[in-house]
Amino acid sequence: MGSIRSFYFLSTSQIRMMVRMGTERDRVISITLSESEWQAFIARQPQPVQWLRDRIRDEAQATAPADRQQAQSAA
Repeated sequence: MGSIRSFYFLSTSQIRMMVRMGTERDRVISITLSESEWQAFIARQPQPVQWLRDRIRDEAQATAPADRQQAQSAA
């Protein structure tokens, strides 16, 4: 197993602490692939992170109109 690294932040900028936090959050997805699966994937998709992000966004946009219609029907 490789080495595990930790990062510690000793102080936070005063300006950063004064900024109001929004409700938006970034999400992280972790997927376990074997080395052979990873190599096969990046051989087909040289930009794997962008490709996955685009697929997720496409899927979210495709379902958004249906969600709005259901909400309007319920009201």
